Amino acid sequence: MNREWLKPPQADRWATALFCAIAAFAVGQAVQVANGNVHPESIKWLTIACLATFVGVVLPTLGIIEWAGEQLVVLVLGLGVAYQFNQLLSAPPGIYLRANLVVPSDFHVGLGIAALLVGAGLAKKPWLGRFHLWALLAAFLFLGHWLLKASPAPFIDVFVFQRDGVHALLAGNNPYALRYPDIYGNSPFYGEGLSVNGVLQFGYPYFPLSLLLALPGQVLLGDYRYAQLAAMALSAVFIAKARPGRVGIAAASLLLFTPRVFFVLEQGWTDPFVLLGLSAVVFVAIRWKPALPWVLGLTLAVKQYTVFMVPAAWQLLPRPVDARFLAKVVGIAAVVTLPFFFWGPKDFWHDVVALQVLQPFRTDALSYLAWSGQGGGTPWPTSLAFVAAVTGVVLGLWRQARTPAGFAATCALSYLGFFAFNKQAFCNYYYFTLGALLVVVGSVAPDEPAEP
Repeated sequence: MNREWLKPPQADRWATALFCAIAAFAVGQAVQVANGNVHPESIKWLTIACLATFVGVVLPTLGIIEWAGEQLVVLVLGLGVAYQFNQLLSAPPGIYLRANLVVPSDFHVGLGIAALLVGAGLAKKPWLGRFHLWALLAAFLFLGHWLLKASPAPFIDVFVFQRDGVHALLAGNNPYALRYPDIYGNSPFYGEGLSVNGVLQFGYPYFPLSLLLALPGQVLLGDYRYAQLAAMALSAVFIAKARPGRVGIAAASLLLFTPRVFFVLEQGWTDPFVLLGLSAVVFVAIRWKPALPWVLGLTLAVKQYTVFMVPAAWQLLPRPVDARFLAKVVGIAAVVTLPFFFWGPKDFWHDVVALQVLQPFRTDALSYLAWSGQGGGTPWPTSLAFVAAVTGVVLGLWRQARTPAGFAATCALSYLGFFAFNKQAFCNYYYFTLGALLVVVGSVAPDEPAEP
């Protein structure tokens, strides 16, 4: 047995980037099938994504892949984004579009321009030079703006949570003491006792930073989703600029034009903020290390499931571990969170922590648990989600180098496993996971040794 294989690699591998690129494309296809709900075809794509991510994280160095390197990764990303543009052109970008926008000609024109820009970016010398990325982002922002105007009021509870939470905060009221209307009526979406006489028995269900990040979009442009549009664009910038070059541009393009990206924007989910945090962490770890503890701390304070980034961050910590580094991480997370906790401890605990336990099993979730329960079968236990997440962290810490890309790969494997075996897993969660995979692709640097 080759004992060298048991040792963590000393540098990033192109194989990791290649298989994470394949996995990111597969995740996009999985949620495209049924808008992120369970379906036999979506389960097939999810399985491909899980296998590709696993192989990318644990695979030993293969000479032929490392030799082909950048060219092979760019080829895979280019083919993937070309296929995605075909899907974007052939399916509505949202499900609550105004009736007079069933044939969105302006949207298709914008997609055409974006496709030309993506194609140009795959060349060794993009014809717009350093302005290429900004032109691509302008096309994406135009398309996002079009979508928000075309679908101003999606019928989804998250939209109400975010919008009314921002309004409460602006009025000086505690968003965690709010009581929202149950827009679905008698629905299985909430746990027992969480909806009484048409009123939900909880307030804002996310960490405060999600609300604070949404606030500028509501205040400046009248729709909090503009903040999420900005988060999507900035995530692409961080991916493209972490290691400037064709791979980063191609990875950012796959993210910007994954087939359900505008559906995610329409629904108003908070997960683009989590992706913004992860991509920013990796960017500053590469380009601006003094900012790393502050950005990491803020990212951990965005949403509940960021908890799995804590052990993965071992790959980013300075050696020896610096107590001041940890104090900055904890301190900035506390600054943006604790004021809301002390505003109303009971409400905060109920909405942010207890509510997550009370959420019911969703038979329409895109997860192996929902799939296992189809046809009257007994669903697999929800504990598998945590087993998969912990396994992903352990494998990542073992088989990935101590680099920013290694950290992102550990996160990608952990979260993909966590959602794939969860009681609730939909398009928003997989958007984050897809983005995490592309953060890996954009940050791989095989020529740079890992931290000692």
